[in-house]
Amino acid sequence: MAVRKRFDALQTLRFICFLIVFGEHSGFFRLLGVPIFFEISIMSVFLMMSGFLMYYTYSERELSLNPVKNVKFSYGRLKKLYPLHVETALIQLLFVIVFFFDYFKTNPEGFGYFSFRVGINLALLQAWFPNLEQFTFFLNGPSWFLSVMVFAYFMFPYVVKLLKKLKTVRNGLIAAALLFAVSFIVTVAIGSKVGYLDSEFFIWFTMNSPIMRTTDFILGCIIGFIYVERRKTNDVDAKAYSKGLWTFYEIMSFLLLQVFSVFIVAGVYLIGGNIGIALAYCTVGLPCLIGLPILLVCIYGRGYMSKLFAWKPLVYLGDISMYTYLIHYIYTQLWAYLQDYVFGIDKSDSRNFYMVPVEFVLTIITAILYDKFRKKRAAAAKARIASPVTGQVEGA
Repeated sequence: MAVRKRFDALQTLRFICFLIVFGEHSGFFRLLGVPIFFEISIMSVFLMMSGFLMYYTYSERELSLNPVKNVKFSYGRLKKLYPLHVETALIQLLFVIVFFFDYFKTNPEGFGYFSFRVGINLALLQAWFPNLEQFTFFLNGPSWFLSVMVFAYFMFPYVVKLLKKLKTVRNGLIAAALLFAVSFIVTVAIGSKVGYLDSEFFIWFTMNSPIMRTTDFILGCIIGFIYVERRKTNDVDAKAYSKGLWTFYEIMSFLLLQVFSVFIVAGVYLIGGNIGIALAYCTVGLPCLIGLPILLVCIYGRGYMSKLFAWKPLVYLGDISMYTYLIHYIYTQLWAYLQDYVFGIDKSDSRNFYMVPVEFVLTIITAILYDKFRKKRAAAAKARIASPVTGQVEGA
């Protein structure tokens, strides 16, 4: 098999996706007064990217099909993020207690139910509950993504086993088409039953439920399968190509994700009605089709934009993007609480523009410090494990 490589442009793409999420949560896009992107596609890019990298990294390794071992594998994949998940959840819990203390005094749900919700969140099971406010986005809202990833990683060994039976690129493309068909049919069935966008269940099921969002991850695995199989038969990196043409592809894919997607989705809504809504919210439908081009151009990395994305500072920001993803909500939510309960500032007030860069800088600084702390803690733990062996050798 061809020598494995590091996909630096993908890491920077992670950071760019985080910037878009941050722009939404900080209210930046709302303050601009224009829709900038199709939100569901951003998470599709994250998930497809994870699926691609997982398949590329692990497809040649021995993976267990034992469910118990797969649970350990799943949570083990998130061991670097789980401490931060707990810490950010506890900070958000403190915010809830401070800003909603009067609510707790008269809260009919009781301490037991509230504790149950906290426990579900800490166990990364929140995305399984079709109640966005009380479970899915409870405490540190973005952590619902980790809840999805637990299930995606659990399913990964079974997905790899099935994909290896496909053997050819053609079969991989057929598998992707079948995945879309199943996802679309299920979306239409659920939408027809519960009422499409009028139903919280429909929004949760298509945007946040582990079962549906894992289809994005599986599509990423299929992309990884196709990429690996192509590299087995020919050296795709050695073929001649035009940097200018690939740069054009990169720019257009970026515009598709950021700008054109809004008009495409609006047109699909107007023309297709409920079927258009199903196509837009079917995870392997429009969300993936809109996010797929930029994922592919970053995988191949042949244009000037990809070369820029390989710049080390940007790659580093991509490396810590999952930290920034979990941390940023602390600052955006704190300011939101202060707006509502302390300063009485309307969310559309132009003064909020000044807080956006403050929240962003605090997020980046905190993520960098946390990354350094985590690495230092990991090095210390490794040294403690190695020290008995070292001492034995020195005394021999």
